[in-house]
Amino acid sequence: MKVFVTALLLFLLSQWANAQSLGGAAAGMAEAGAPLRDAWSALYNVGGLPWVKKTTALAGYENRFGFSEGLHAAMVGVVKPLRHGTASLSVYRFGDALYSEDRLSVGFGHRVSQFSFGLRLNGYQYRIETVGTRFTTAVDVGGVAQLSPELTFGMQITNLTQAKKSSDGAERIPTYLQTGLAYRPTETFQLVGEVEYEVQQTVNAKVGAEYTVLKKISFRSGIQTSQFQQFFGVGLSHRILQIDYALRHHAELGLSHQLSLAYQWDH
Repeated sequence: MKVFVTALLLFLLSQWANAQSLGGAAAGMAEAGAPLRDAWSALYNVGGLPWVKKTTALAGYENRFGFSEGLHAAMVGVVKPLRHGTASLSVYRFGDALYSEDRLSVGFGHRVSQFSFGLRLNGYQYRIETVGTRFTTAVDVGGVAQLSPELTFGMQITNLTQAKKSSDGAERIPTYLQTGLAYRPTETFQLVGEVEYEVQQTVNAKVGAEYTVLKKISFRSGIQTSQFQQFFGVGLSHRILQIDYALRHHAELGLSHQLSLAYQWDH
């Protein structure tokens, strides 16, 4: 029985270790983060970083599918506007003693008028208890264009360098192409959509919406066509502090809960 449970956990961990999205408004809107421009671009589309105007500290935690061990993710990070752009530094961890993924990321983005571009360098450490530890690096690139006051376009390529997890190249880090649009017709309503393509895999479409009341409370929802996952979220904003909660429902594996904080101050 123990061998079966261990094998099951390893399978689930390997399947979900590369799901790197964590935190912020996007988490409640089907993780459609490509066209968004907030501090959580440090983890989503790095091209959105230059639109952040204040130094922001980030922290997030997720429990996936109710497992007491293994399927947990946590991160901390900081985003800081500089003279010629915006920089980010984040640390992400997934897993436990059986299997773990650690990632250190450094990003930088620059804005020219209504266009912005960004690059992120990632250092990965993969560890399997019975196998050992593997280190590798990867590069992400992204961009955002404000097409009109209401419409924003974003695109990102993760693992542009097609880095591998294993030294023999048998297992690779997924390479994604993500493109999306964000439409905000009013200050209180936003609609987002994203198409995510993974090399040698099916296309995953994401659609989400956000409605804000009293300028402080935001309600969110979304769906992904991949395994038809459903998302719900709520955000609370109070001047310098943003608190976001997100819920993911998977038809076979159940519920995942996520909580994230963003604290900002003038640089």
